[in-house]
Amino acid sequence: MSPRRPRGRQPDRLPEPDGSTSAGQHDPDPAAERLAYSVDEAARLTGLSRDLLYDEMRRGHLVYVKVGRRRLITRHHLQQFLGVAS
Repeated sequence: MSPRRPRGRQPDRLPEPDGSTSAGQHDPDPAAERLAYSVDEAARLTGLSRDLLYDEMRRGHLVYVKVGRRRLITRHHLQQFLGVAS
């Protein structure tokens, strides 16, 4: 059985370049203000699956930075991948 989201909770949103979320509100979540995200964090923020993000990285459609064994996706590249104006 897949995990269920609590009722009434809105999905996380990527911040706009001015620091607000797409709904025009400031996001109190400090993770949304970070310069780079782990694949798990990017999946949670976008609502996309980890597998899809890894597939897109492998195909070269999603740019990432390798730090040691970790793959980090910058906020700029995530917004670029999603087609969000930055």
